[in-house]
Amino acid sequence: MADLHVRKRNRALVLGTLRTGAPLSKAEIGRRLGLSVPTITEILGEFEADGVVTAVGQGPSSGGRRPMLYGLRTHALRAVGVSVDPDRITAVVSDLSGEISTEAARAIDLADGDRAFVDALASVVDHVLTADATERLAGIGIAVPTMMRPSQKGRFTPLGHPHWKDVDLLAVLGERYGLPIVTENRAHAVGVGEYLFGAGRGTPDLLCLMLGSGLGAAILAGGELFTGGDGGAGALGRLLLEAPGRGDARSAPTVGGRVGADGIAGTAADRLRATGRETHRGVPVTELDIDHVIDAAVDGDALMTEVLADVGRILGAVVATTLCVTDSDLVLLCGQTMRAGPLIVQPLRDALESWYPFALPRLRVGQLGVHAGPLGAAALVLTNLVREEPLPGREANR
Repeated sequence: MADLHVRKRNRALVLGTLRTGAPLSKAEIGRRLGLSVPTITEILGEFEADGVVTAVGQGPSSGGRRPMLYGLRTHALRAVGVSVDPDRITAVVSDLSGEISTEAARAIDLADGDRAFVDALASVVDHVLTADATERLAGIGIAVPTMMRPSQKGRFTPLGHPHWKDVDLLAVLGERYGLPIVTENRAHAVGVGEYLFGAGRGTPDLLCLMLGSGLGAAILAGGELFTGGDGGAGALGRLLLEAPGRGDARSAPTVGGRVGADGIAGTAADRLRATGRETHRGVPVTELDIDHVIDAAVDGDALMTEVLADVGRILGAVVATTLCVTDSDLVLLCGQTMRAGPLIVQPLRDALESWYPFALPRLRVGQLGVHAGPLGAAALVLTNLVREEPLPGREANR
């Protein structure tokens, strides 16, 4: 098992090195990674057989024979990425560079039940496969808004819908399309997507926070997603803001309840009422949403700016605590709330400087935007290039 882990890690390192620069020789790849030339030769041979790497010409001589240079064929391999949101399913076809060749979306209501969901899911995937017929699909990745536990083997039931029957995503999609299927929590997928395609490129140790309806996180160590014993790692939104009393701990306020979209809107409404106001810019406080809060803060509204600053401070405490465990080199901030940018990032940075006792990591806002979910799902498949077994068609390509 240890040898297999080393082999997968080495393949991932070689792939990552080729993705971040110009074509390289075997000796240069080995020098950068601290690996032997025979190891690099074996890995490149496997990638060439997969159609992912190709020799692109010879490099300059350093006194002997001119070395062969190798580069990544980013368009040679593609994957379907599907992101499930509470109100929408989005699918894309992406290559190894993160370039989207086609996409499709469909509005859904999870309250309609599991059968309606499966029909909508198949409709969206059918659409992108029809629009972008390709013989070189590595598989289908699907990211969902709940933890996907390995012990549950790809079974999906959304939170708050107990009338659902578990949807076996591996069976539903695998039987329909005959492709490898990868399932994962959406925040985890976004972290992998930002690492492969976005603001996390070249940083194998990172912490990615996903701010939306709540707070989720992805932890990558050595370029590999850490999911914990049964998929629950990164559930930072479940952290308690204060110690519970003698009653039910489930009633204690959580981080996700405060920094999620509804929590932010609720805090803004409470502070407006405290000043005697029942409307804000013509909107009743009962109808405030996250977009209203951010728009007003960007326009200079002091109260809304302070609401977002408090979000940053809470996140600063969460990040400081998490970094004491992960010691990540980079913290990424993703999700719809992060269009607030420095209104959240600067208070977060200030809080980290006060509370984190070590050198601060870099802070960045994610780059993938509205495509973070589906691109992250595709990235889950494409990073499976580091798996041990050959891709379909390898023998035919020899």
